[in-house]
Amino acid sequence: MAYAILGPSGTFSEEAARLYWGNEAALYLLPSIEELFAWLENGQAEAALIPIDNSRAGTIGVSMECLTSSCVNIQGEITIPIAQHLMAGSKYQLEEIELLVSQPAALLQCEGFIRNNLAGVRREITESTTTAAQIIRSENKRAACIGNQQASLLYELEIIKSNIQDADNLTRFIHITAGEAVPGKGEKCSIIFTLPDQPGALYKTLGIFAGHHLNLSKIESRPARDRNRSFSFYVEVDTLGNDLLLEQVFRDLRKVCKHVKYLGSYNSRQVS
Repeated sequence: MAYAILGPSGTFSEEAARLYWGNEAALYLLPSIEELFAWLENGQAEAALIPIDNSRAGTIGVSMECLTSSCVNIQGEITIPIAQHLMAGSKYQLEEIELLVSQPAALLQCEGFIRNNLAGVRREITESTTTAAQIIRSENKRAACIGNQQASLLYELEIIKSNIQDADNLTRFIHITAGEAVPGKGEKCSIIFTLPDQPGALYKTLGIFAGHHLNLSKIESRPARDRNRSFSFYVEVDTLGNDLLLEQVFRDLRKVCKHVKYLGSYNSRQVS
């Protein structure tokens, strides 16, 4: 069985996948989150592991967009600590660095260190931390990038400063497969619903969860795909395996929402 993850080799997605599926799992390394979903829907991969949010940088918008538009379901999740390192082709001093190449989320995760040590350094944005590592291998300037230890080994880079991330830096990844979700037991579930453009719509909807004594551990809003003055909401509900209660919740939600999409019930795993 082969699984799709965000590449290239040396990403935190690869680290999470090895922790989730084991070191022997066969992995397809794809260049974008959109392609992960496409491979699933086309049957090119059995499952995918995608980043959904980071404790410092927030929700990953493209993952939310794809969850809304694609026919997939969530099977599980894993949260891992993110250790970021400053690395370069040579062992530069911090004051010698002329260019910092990185991915936007990594920059947000290391705001404190950058502000205190690299405030005047020019920045160049890339799609991933490992792409940044590849770029500085051929950069003529005294360039550095941010990434994990595996990237420094793969691309033969010197670690200038270790653990430059802000405190409590965690990224959460979800295990998804193709197809609609079927009711099942799990400690939490994910739902996407779209509300009509009318007063009290969100209040009524949240009241359904409160009325069933269900806790929402995450709620995220974004404009609905039709952009017709309506919003879709992604919520994660602590269910503790009560699938019978969920059936009643969905019946109630469909009375007040324009659209309800159940993404599945699943369990969580956190790596310390």
